[in-house]
Amino acid sequence: NCSYFKHFTPGETSEIFEVTTQKEYSISAAAIAIFSVGFVIIGTICVLLSFRKKRDYLLKPASMFYTFAG
Repeated sequence: NCSYFKHFTPGETSEIFEVTTQKEYSISAAAIAIFSVGFVIIGTICVLLSFRKKRDYLLKPASMFYTFAG
């Protein structure tokens, strides 16, 4: 019941209050989430390789991948 909004929108056309989700936003949000998961996986691989083989120079790229994922 939108009788309160009749004061602001006289008549039957109250298209301002309709909420619709746009498909483009959903697709872009899914793409960003997939890229974030990819960055987390690459960062985890860098961390595991640096701890296993004692390669400390891989920790900086791993931190950058985690930052990009955020």
